[in-house]
Amino acid sequence: MTTTHSISPETRATTSIALIAQREITTRVRTRSFVATTAILMIVIIAGLIVWSVFSGGGDSKERIGLVGNDSTLTAAITAVGDQSGTPVTVVTLASTDQARDRVADGDLEAVVVTGPNSSYTLISKDGIEESLSGVLRGAIAQTELARGLAARNVDATTLPQPSISMSETEPADPAVGQRIVVAIVGSMLLITAIMMGGNMIAVGVVEEKTSRIVELLLATIKPLHLMWGKIIGIGVVALGQMVLLGITALIAGTATGMLTIAGTALGMFAAVLIWFLLGFVFFATLYAAAGAMVSRQEEIGSTITPLTILSLAVMYSGIFGIQALDSTFIQTLSWIPPFSSVLIPIRIATGDTDPVQIVVSLLLMVAACVIATWLAAKVYQRSILRTGSRVKWGEALRLSR
Repeated sequence: MTTTHSISPETRATTSIALIAQREITTRVRTRSFVATTAILMIVIIAGLIVWSVFSGGGDSKERIGLVGNDSTLTAAITAVGDQSGTPVTVVTLASTDQARDRVADGDLEAVVVTGPNSSYTLISKDGIEESLSGVLRGAIAQTELARGLAARNVDATTLPQPSISMSETEPADPAVGQRIVVAIVGSMLLITAIMMGGNMIAVGVVEEKTSRIVELLLATIKPLHLMWGKIIGIGVVALGQMVLLGITALIAGTATGMLTIAGTALGMFAAVLIWFLLGFVFFATLYAAAGAMVSRQEEIGSTITPLTILSLAVMYSGIFGIQALDSTFIQTLSWIPPFSSVLIPIRIATGDTDPVQIVVSLLLMVAACVIATWLAAKVYQRSILRTGSRVKWGEALRLSR
């Protein structure tokens, strides 16, 4: 007696999608272009963080000041006043004024103090001294001369009453906000890169299958939506894996260069960026799949995906320029609107310029936008994937999807 086991439609759909996704993953990760692009991006991230740390002073933000002559009293005064005023200073002893001018001209030192006769001092700089640093140097010189004047009159300056100054901040600065912003911006850039590269791969892959007639063979055994989702999930896994690899590279490089010192903050922000990355990628990936189904030749794909490219660039620029004006009405409004929220909300989370209500509501709106984009793309894909001849314009595709 023979027992037959029927396969449920859900199991068949899952198997079909998994097979298509596996095919996309194994095909994409083995291509030289993918490996080369990933390696180049890793090198760019590492080199960029190294250069950034060098120009920003890395984890050491102390100003470098030269002092001609070995005046230990003035050296100690400059260091102490700098620490007290919030402008840390490193003092470098120099042998001559000529050497001092050369070091300042090369940009190695911010300024140099040259002591002269009769309590005279000369400050040498390249193009002026910042007000905060100038205040440190002038205060240290005045303090040193006062101590020496009192000593000449047999008065020990250390026995005089010392003022006690305390500082109180009404809105204390968050020391980790800068690092969260770095992670958010890097994550946003990776999102746009993944959208453009991954979306283009999806669209081109769909066109290639139509041109070679492979799609007809595939659709003889699987449904159009299973093919579309298998391709999106497969390429999405590749793009997500690439982002995680680049993100880990950035975290390691940032920690090694001293740009990231609070690991928990960086990892927490990276997790938030990852959630928005997934939503942003799904939104665009489904539309790119629909765009690929609308054409029959590779030459036509560029004009079809142009609206999506413009939209993704607008999302990217909203993050780049929006961070400078997060309080503006335009950026605040744009933060609620998908897909711009996929870039702006992580930045607002990083700066603390949002609240749980906006985060939750904007997240739900982005999910709703992904659902709508998926529904629309599915309609267009099913009606266009087997269509040959002239390309289908977006207006016509939207009418066909009704």
